[in-house]
Amino acid sequence: MYRTTNSAYGSGVVTRNKEQMSQKAQDVDPIRIGIENIGNTCYINSMLQCLFNTPAISTAMKQYKDNKNSTELFKQFYKIWFSIQAGIEPEHNDIIQFKKLMNQHREFDNFNQQDCIEFFHVFLDIVNTGFLSQPFYGQLTYQINCQNCNNSSKQIEQFINLSIYIGQSCRLSQLLSEYFKPEQLNSQEKCKKCQKTSPLIRRSNLSSAPLVLVIQLKRYDSRQTRSNNAIEIEQNLILKGFCDQSPQYKLYAVINHQGYSIYSGHYTCLIKGKDCWYNFNDQRVSEYSNKVVDDELQKSQNSYVLFYQRQ
Repeated sequence: MYRTTNSAYGSGVVTRNKEQMSQKAQDVDPIRIGIENIGNTCYINSMLQCLFNTPAISTAMKQYKDNKNSTELFKQFYKIWFSIQAGIEPEHNDIIQFKKLMNQHREFDNFNQQDCIEFFHVFLDIVNTGFLSQPFYGQLTYQINCQNCNNSSKQIEQFINLSIYIGQSCRLSQLLSEYFKPEQLNSQEKCKKCQKTSPLIRRSNLSSAPLVLVIQLKRYDSRQTRSNNAIEIEQNLILKGFCDQSPQYKLYAVINHQGYSIYSGHYTCLIKGKDCWYNFNDQRVSEYSNKVVDDELQKSQNSYVLFYQRQ
């Protein structure tokens, strides 16, 4: 799981009221404008389309007014978004400039294929604009218990996505339950209370649920061996048993990946509309019926990043 701190909130340029925060992802159809691939940039294009179609971000972008504190990367992000909103394909030079600004991070200073979830983290960190990051922030609480004296301690950690390894074919809700089940830590540290070295049990809890829950399905191990296990992606999730509340979420976007490595292959994304789904494949945008996508999500082997809107 990628870890973050709230330093990425930055200086916001807009505020969002309660009505805007609760806007449903499927209230409006996405604008069917693609983005040019300028050389292995499908990972950027797919993530940008998901961000553009995140309700809280879309609403805030429409209220944005030029701000001298905004980063150059955000201004370029806004240019691409504005073109799409106007029904015009973003200009080649604007896409080139966006990529050049991303190049300030050495990991992206090339035209190699990259991991879209790494781009997601680095982009939010560089752009440093509050309303882009805020919808994704949640909080995990870890309680660690000494098995000898039952002394407990707590750790709190912020996140902007959950990263879950796929070990077998199952439902997404089963993967989440497995992710949050208690685990034994192989620690050699002495307990601060009883001063003995004994097994520690760590229990995880989603203590603050984000407005937008982003789940990365880790299909590749450290050797880049791909797991082709089929996952049933539930379009409606209720987080029970590991969350202080029982929030309900609805799926509105999926990034799919095909390839032998996360740093090769091809990325596309699906965005939910009013009556159907739209597949964004760089500049090409296709309409998919609900049934076609429903069937695909029943046994998905290519889904990589899932976006859920809290209801």
